Amino acid sequence: MTESSTETIEQYVAADGVTRLDLHVCAPVRRPRAAVLLFHGGGWMKGAPSMLLPHARRLADAGILAASSAYRLVGSGALSPADCLADAARADRTFRKIAADAGLDRIAIGGGSAGAQLALALAMPPSGDQPSAYDGLVLLNPAVDMCCGRGLLAALSRRLVGLTPEAARDASPLHHVRPGAPRSLVLHGTRDRIVPLRLVREFQQAMTVAGNDCDLVEFEGAGHGFFLPRPEGNPAFDRTAELILKFLLTPTAGSEGAGQIDDGKYPA
Repeated sequence: MTESSTETIEQYVAADGVTRLDLHVCAPVRRPRAAVLLFHGGGWMKGAPSMLLPHARRLADAGILAASSAYRLVGSGALSPADCLADAARADRTFRKIAADAGLDRIAIGGGSAGAQLALALAMPPSGDQPSAYDGLVLLNPAVDMCCGRGLLAALSRRLVGLTPEAARDASPLHHVRPGAPRSLVLHGTRDRIVPLRLVREFQQAMTVAGNDCDLVEFEGAGHGFFLPRPEGNPAFDRTAELILKFLLTPTAGSEGAGQIDDGKYPA
């Protein structure tokens, strides 16, 4: 970390009531201007908070309270993505307390791939469930549709994670879009073979039809996980961090200065 931010590892108790999980918190030295909680990807079966920690650090250096959270993985403490979601809800409650102590009463939430699905499931759960309120959603190649036989991640999750058709639909944010959802920023590669771009475009269209603010920025020629840092450097990491920062610092819809997020395509 730089002198403009600090990094700590907090812990929270998973939904099983026993397992302790890490919440990596990156905080600006001065009072933060916004807060965001991120969940890593990995198909609910692998991955770690370290995947999105570089984004959290970059955001903290720019004045954002940012955290990258662990959750139990399927096959390693979790029986299904529903257990991952139950842990994500506990991480959410823990981070909200941290944000409140820093003087912030609302947070944004997001993640990459399966982690983005967890964020969406908290904000837009299946009908009948009470959604949580957020300042915004930050979605990096999000897994939006686990049913209907579309996309490699959907097929693998149903086979490897063991989702029934009903559970697959419940885990599919595309099928639970409703009015009043948080404003959203979606960053996706045009050559993503894990989560096809067409599904994310359908998600954006559904959000728009429902009257929700949803910006989709496409990265030309980029595949799944295009936003992760690389030892040799990755311009897409820099660009996604820049767009996320701008999104978090943009006023909510309906206020002066809203709607200024860049749209369109960017080279990978």
